Amino acid sequence: MRKFFFTFLILISYGFSAYSNQENMWSFSLGQFDVNDTVDSSELRFEYLYGNNFLKNNYDLKPFLGVMRNGDSGKYIYSGLRKDIGISEKWFFTPSFAMGYYDRGESKDLGYNLEFRSQLEFSYKLKSSRIGFNLNHISNASIGDTNPGTESVTISLIRPF
Repeated sequence: MRKFFFTFLILISYGFSAYSNQENMWSFSLGQFDVNDTVDSSELRFEYLYGNNFLKNNYDLKPFLGVMRNGDSGKYIYSGLRKDIGISEKWFFTPSFAMGYYDRGESKDLGYNLEFRSQLEFSYKLKSSRIGFNLNHISNASIGDTNPGTESVTISLIRPF
């Protein structure tokens, strides 16, 4: 099962790389994992945000790849789509959806290794970067024996490269 997910992520990232340009960005996030539970931990996340639309779609959906690690050695490797919506010249709202492989380590058991993440982000544009506030939910959509899910809150630095 693990080989399938790693192969899937590699193929997805290879396909996305054909659509990259100078608008590509990276996002570095720090925050709190599992904020709705009594046993929470820190969260560290890194994401590669592609600048071009996924498969040249008309919906302005852009792919991204990410890795997350929490303070209890839980790891999540994921890939998905996001949409930047300009609220004003400086403010952006970015919903996103991803799927990936979760390895709990000593962290919360989410019921299955295949997990889905939905996230809402509000960000403010500085001179050459953005700072964002994120709230996300990770769950297995009830495909596992249990589906406790988890929420995270993070602050992100988003920069082009």
